[in-house]
Formats: sequence, structure tokens, C-alpha cells
Amino acid sequence: MTLRATAIVEAIVLSHGSIGSAESVARALGFANRFRLARFLHGEGLPPLHRLTEWVTVFSWVDNAERNNVSLCWMAFRSHRHPSACYRLVKKVTGCGWEEVRASGSGWVLRLFLQELRRWPRRTPTGTRFALASPPPYRRTQRATRLLKMS
Repeated sequence: MTLRATAIVEAIVLSHGSIGSAESVARALGFANRFRLARFLHGEGLPPLHRLTEWVTVFSWVDNAERNNVSLCWMAFRSHRHPSACYRLVKKVTGCGWEEVRASGSGWVLRLFLQELRRWPRRTPTGTRFALASPPPYRRTQRATRLLKMS
């Protein structure tokens, strides 16, 4: 990861997920606009900025709940958010409800996040994309073979 990409990720982590709009982040880092920032993140093999911030936000909530034994509702009010929006964000990001996520712990959330990061396409130093896993070899099924013989 380049220094710029590392700076973005560290800023998100240090702020527990909220670093401002994509436009303001792009300007602060010297990009012309949020679209250039999005292309940069894609080129680094990272998800979009909003997706990174969602994951870090959920991780910080779970970590805070483990450390201080507080509810998501309490954290939502404390951060001036609506509790239902927080519960929906947890469900959107992890695919599970808060109770299950809380019981699974921050390590589980981190593993899910790393799995998602591995799914994003990476670029080689020359700028071409490559897949992390090659697609399975094409196999002709019996039905496909019969259709080819019929034509």
C-alpha cells in the first residue's frame, strides 16, 4: 500500500470511522475530486471510502462494547446518532444483527473485514488488474455437448 493509502486507512481507524465526506477527504489529500479518490482507492485494491468507514465504525462499536460493557443504543446516543440507524448499519456491514455480532466479538468482525478486503481486485505495479484466485477451468457438460452436436 502506498503512503497515501496508508494515511487514509490510519485516519479512518484513528477517528473510529468518521473522517468526513469523500469530497473533503479528497481535497485534503490533494485529489481534484472524490471520483479521483475513488479511483485511487480502487487502484490500491481497497473498497470505497464509505465502505471502509462503515467497517471501522462497526469494529469500533464492538470493541467499545467489549471493553466498557455498554450497549449499542448508549453508544448511538453518545455519538449523536439514531440507534435504529446504528443497528441497521451493523446488519448491512456484517449481515448479522447486533446481538450476534456482539457475541461473536471484535476478532470475528476483523476477520470478516479482512475477508472482504481480499475480495477486492488488486493491481500489479504495471497497473493491470489480476485476480486473487483463477476461475475454474471451463468444463463442457453433457447437455452442452449435445447442444453443440445438434447445431
